Amino acid sequence: MSLFTSAQFLDTSGNLIIDGRKYLKSKVDTTGRKSGWEVYGTNTLTVNQNTFSNWLAGGENSVSLNGKVDYEFNFRKQKHFWDNRFILEYGFIDNKTNGTRKTADNINLTTSYGYLIREKWYLTSSLNIRSQFSAGYDYAATPRKKLSNLFAPGYITIGLGANYTPNSSFSISIQPLTSRTTIVSDRDLQKKGSYGLKKDGDVFLFEIGAYLGGRYKFKLFENVTYDNNIGIFSNYSNKFYNLDIVYAGVLDMKINNFMSTQLTINMIYDDDQIKQTQFKQALGIGLVYKIDSTSKKKKRRKKEILPYFDTSESSPLKLPVMKLNKQHYDEVFEKKTINENSIYLKSETIF
Repeated sequence: MSLFTSAQFLDTSGNLIIDGRKYLKSKVDTTGRKSGWEVYGTNTLTVNQNTFSNWLAGGENSVSLNGKVDYEFNFRKQKHFWDNRFILEYGFIDNKTNGTRKTADNINLTTSYGYLIREKWYLTSSLNIRSQFSAGYDYAATPRKKLSNLFAPGYITIGLGANYTPNSSFSISIQPLTSRTTIVSDRDLQKKGSYGLKKDGDVFLFEIGAYLGGRYKFKLFENVTYDNNIGIFSNYSNKFYNLDIVYAGVLDMKINNFMSTQLTINMIYDDDQIKQTQFKQALGIGLVYKIDSTSKKKKRRKKEILPYFDTSESSPLKLPVMKLNKQHYDEVFEKKTINENSIYLKSETIF
C-alpha cells in the first residue's frame, strides 16, 4: 500500500505545469503586460464630399480627406521594456473658391526604454520627434503668411527620469533632466523671435529643462473610449515658471469593426510660438482598421493525464533521492523570475 501527495501539478516529463510560472512572471511586470512584442495599430480614413446642382439654397462643391495611422510597438522582457509609438496624420479640403488647404498635419514619433526598479516604478529614457509634413499658412493675411513647414519648426526632445505605471492604461513620466532642440529649417521662418530663435538666420534653439507627461485611457461606455495625453516642459535657463503645454485627446466611438466616429481635441501653449492658446478640434466618421497582436484567441492547452501504473506485481517502489539546492529557491523569490532552461523548473522550484 502506498500514499502519494502533491502540492503541484506535473506533466508527463516531470515539469511544473505553467500556472506556477505565470504567478512568478506576473510579479515582474505590474501592468499586466506579457513578455515579448505587443503591436497595436489604428488606420483611419475619413472622406467628406459635397456636390450641388441647381440648389436654390446655395453651396459649393467640395471634397475633404483625412488619413491617420497610430501604431504602438512595445517589447518587454523581465524587468526591461522598450515602447515605441508613431502617429502620422494628414488631411486637406478642396473647393473652387479657396483651392486646396490642409486641415490636419502631424508627425509625432516616440521611443522610450525603461528598467523596473520597484513595483510600478521604472527608470526611463525617452526620445520624441515632433513636426509636420508641409507648409502651413495664415490665410486671413493678405498676402497669405507662411507659418510653418517640414521641420520648421521641428522638436527633438530627449529626457531621463522615472515612470510610474500602475497599469497599462495609466502612466506618469517625470523627467527632471530633459533637453529640447527646436529646428527651423525654412529660411523664410529663420527670423529673430520666430519659435524662440535668438537672431536672424539661426536654425537651432537648444534648451535644458524638466518634463512632466501623462497618459490616461479609459472606457466611457461599451465601444467608447477616451485617450488623454499631456506633456509639460519648463526651461531651466529662461522663465522657469513659463510652461510649454501640449494636450491631445481622442474620443473613439466604434460603430463596427470597420467604421468609427472620432472626436479629436488638440491644445498647445508655447510662449516661443505665440502668446496665446492654440486650439484645434475635429469630428469625423470614417473607415478604421485596427491591429492588436494580443487579441488572438489562444489555443487551450490539453490536460495531460498521467498514465496508470499497475504495481501489484512489482517490487516496492524506490523513489530517487535528489539533493535540493536552497540557492535556487532564493533566486526564484528574490529575482522574481525563472530560467526557462534550468533543470530546477520542476517540482523542487515550487514554494
